[in-house]
Amino acid sequence: MKQIILNLVIGSLSFIGTSCSAEFENGVSDIDSWEPVSYEFTIKHPCLVHTQADFDYVKSKVDQQAQPWFDGWNKLLESDGAKLTWTARPQEEIIRTSSGGNFNTAAFDAAAAYQLALRWKISGDEDYAKASIDILNKWAKTCKGVNVTTGQTDGHRLLAAGFIGYQFANPAEIMRDYPGWKKEDFEYFKEWITSVFYPICYQFLGDHFNSAPEDGWMSWDLPAMLTILSIGVLCDDADKINLALRYFYEGEGMGCIDKSVVAMHEDPAGKVIGKHLAQSQEMGRDQGHSTLNVPLHAYFCQTAYNIGIDLFSYKDNIVLDLCEYTAKYNVNPEEAVDLPYTPYYSGKEGWHNVISQNDPVRGRARPGWELIYNHYKLKGANPDYSREFARTMRPEGGGHRGCAESDDMGFGTLMYTREPIELGEDQAAFPVREY
Repeated sequence: MKQIILNLVIGSLSFIGTSCSAEFENGVSDIDSWEPVSYEFTIKHPCLVHTQADFDYVKSKVDQQAQPWFDGWNKLLESDGAKLTWTARPQEEIIRTSSGGNFNTAAFDAAAAYQLALRWKISGDEDYAKASIDILNKWAKTCKGVNVTTGQTDGHRLLAAGFIGYQFANPAEIMRDYPGWKKEDFEYFKEWITSVFYPICYQFLGDHFNSAPEDGWMSWDLPAMLTILSIGVLCDDADKINLALRYFYEGEGMGCIDKSVVAMHEDPAGKVIGKHLAQSQEMGRDQGHSTLNVPLHAYFCQTAYNIGIDLFSYKDNIVLDLCEYTAKYNVNPEEAVDLPYTPYYSGKEGWHNVISQNDPVRGRARPGWELIYNHYKLKGANPDYSREFARTMRPEGGGHRGCAESDDMGFGTLMYTREPIELGEDQAAFPVREY
């Protein structure tokens, strides 16, 4: 293990953009004033959401045509993004607007680079490695930044940087040791991802674009934290890793786990014993964002886990508690659900007195449940409602729905399923829950 002292005063950053909207007002936080902190971790590449041991395990299962991994593999093969016919469309600027912008162009290309990298690691076919690298190189050599258009807020810039950054970092981490990726191109990619995505995420966590951190949402902080952590591991940058981890533990915004959870409840159905249903900070907002926080937490914790820090177990599995509350409310949207709820105050929207059904209704399906379910299954933590949600989506595919929601890498049945296989876990859902 290596002990690294963090220097959080990053004076060399040139922050991009200073305009603020009503979405980001009324106060300031400042991570630059934090005292130095250190965490013990070990980087053994690849180690973002997947390690080499993970690939060896999954490859052996696919080669045996074992279920459910083989169904997950076939789900990957069906994806357009995992095919050699995919054509990258790099943009000089990534722009996310309320109606979309070109954000999805970047998101879909990042997803394709990830899916092609998975195909190479599992099949050994170097054509897929070359195709993944081609996407990464083209974006690094074309894209100059993330921006907003007239009338759009800096929040859109943050969301683009946060969601796209970690999605590009993950395929790069998988491909880093492929001999066909020239060293100079890989080094250029690392410089690119650091200069384009990191400063925006850092600025947002630093002062929330000159707004009060409590006026934000966890689905704003979490992608910024995840991208910083992912870039930190990709680039062997201890400062970035420590910054992201510290924000999870004690940040001023809603990405801090103590602020992500607004109340703890017992399960009236008795499936979850004790006060282990954690009401999240967005349950009164809408279910699209509440369910989005499941994969964001899952990938953040998985990345930390792969460098030796177990956030999954933090505070008696509080991340699972948050996912279980979200799953219980959304897994069977046509059925009435007995779920305790505590009204809470949102700095942005005022009092949230009831669970929101918006998005437009309960039941939003996003990938991420397989990771949560399988991790806690191995811990013996009884991820009951997460298990049920994962079952409805198996085999899990990619995250995009053809709109400005390409916020997930997916394919969790293939990559995260681990033995022992529980009853029914080796069977595909019928009908499969649509995203």
